[in-house]
Amino acid sequence: MENLSNRALISRLYSSADQQLEDANFDNESWSEWYKAVQGMTGPEKMVYVIVKLNQSVTSGGFSEFYDTSFGVFAPEIIHALNEIKAVATAEIVSSSLPIVNPTGLLDDAYKDFVFNLQLSEQQRAQLYSQDMQYDELHGHENLEDLLGEYLQEMIK
Repeated sequence: MENLSNRALISRLYSSADQQLEDANFDNESWSEWYKAVQGMTGPEKMVYVIVKLNQSVTSGGFSEFYDTSFGVFAPEIIHALNEIKAVATAEIVSSSLPIVNPTGLLDDAYKDFVFNLQLSEQQRAQLYSQDMQYDELHGHENLEDLLGEYLQEMIK
């Protein structure tokens, strides 16, 4: 197999994941159809998709955007994927956002249904802002592209 850079490998897997979602033609108003489509991806595609979407959302509009766009449905998977690639500090930040948006501690499908339809209060947005600041402070300390790429490179050896 050709030797790909981390960025190229991540890009190919993300493109493949994105194409699968486009081809799945699921109902955007149904978290369960979206979730099922993502679960149908290979492990590496799914890992890349959820980590890239986290990073895109948080970088562009913070954790408020992450939850506003319903990507929070994948927060438990994202935490697992981040720990898997040894992005422990990032996983901790995502974990600490959960009690802000899910104060009653809903789990599994109840959590996903709740978060998919979540309307953040101004207080929640303000609380999530501290997670945004922590996430921004990771820049240069915990590089998701490097960690994800190295993990994926090991998988394909």
